[in-house]
Amino acid sequence: MKKLIKIIAVILVVAVAFSVLIPTTVTASAGSLNYLVLGDSIGVGAGIINPGEASYGRIVADTNGYNYENHAVSGYNTGAMLAHIKLPHVRKSIKEADIISLSIGGNDFLTSNMVQLGFEAAVLDKFSTFDKIAESFYKNYCKIISEIKELNPDAVILAQTLYNPMDNAITGFYQQGVDRLNAGYRRYLNENPGSIVIVDVAKAFKGHPEYIANDCVHPNAQGNVVIAKLVLQTLKDLGIGTKTTPVINYEGVNNRFLKPFKEIIYLIVDVAEILVPDLFVI
Repeated sequence: MKKLIKIIAVILVVAVAFSVLIPTTVTASAGSLNYLVLGDSIGVGAGIINPGEASYGRIVADTNGYNYENHAVSGYNTGAMLAHIKLPHVRKSIKEADIISLSIGGNDFLTSNMVQLGFEAAVLDKFSTFDKIAESFYKNYCKIISEIKELNPDAVILAQTLYNPMDNAITGFYQQGVDRLNAGYRRYLNENPGSIVIVDVAKAFKGHPEYIANDCVHPNAQGNVVIAKLVLQTLKDLGIGTKTTPVINYEGVNNRFLKPFKEIIYLIVDVAEILVPDLFVI
């Protein structure tokens, strides 16, 4: 029974990952570059309660004066995104985009069988299911980029690496998935030089739990600003952006009501680590 404590904690955290759906946000200005955000809840800005005003995508657009569209959807994995980018209105946005920020992959693990993953990793010390999910992710990721390139071969695709949101005993289990996804992004770039531009969110977030929202998963207001800075610097380096200091028209608002949830999750994990420490050795 004690061995299930960690798994239960993981499942509770996962439930938050696809709890928010945010409508598309659009601004328009003739003559400006078109900036599109695609992907999952990280792209949505689900860690704050006003993502339409203060997500990293909005901050980037406001800073450089881009036209802005956001077609990211909370809970999407690569399979769902493949279907999503075939929708006529999404295809139209892709065709018109000059810059595309892409955040996808985390839910390939989070929406898989977390009980099985937890059991294999914690009890059996095996990671074959992690590897199978990673390979499936990579196949879908290749199709996603190929589809985007077919629609718009000239768009700059900014591929964000995935960070590890955990800062406690289960961080090692999350890292197993994170490492496989980030290896996939870099594998794609190595196999297709110049096709995407890596934005290393994982590196920027490492050792910074203060960037994570009270839901234990998404970037909070501060985290969104950090991602915006990374994107802005990347765009300037590429010669298609002029500013690196974010323009914050609206401050991001963190969800304070979820703070007890975060504290409970961390307490459960801490207690489990004391009771069954062998479960957390990877």
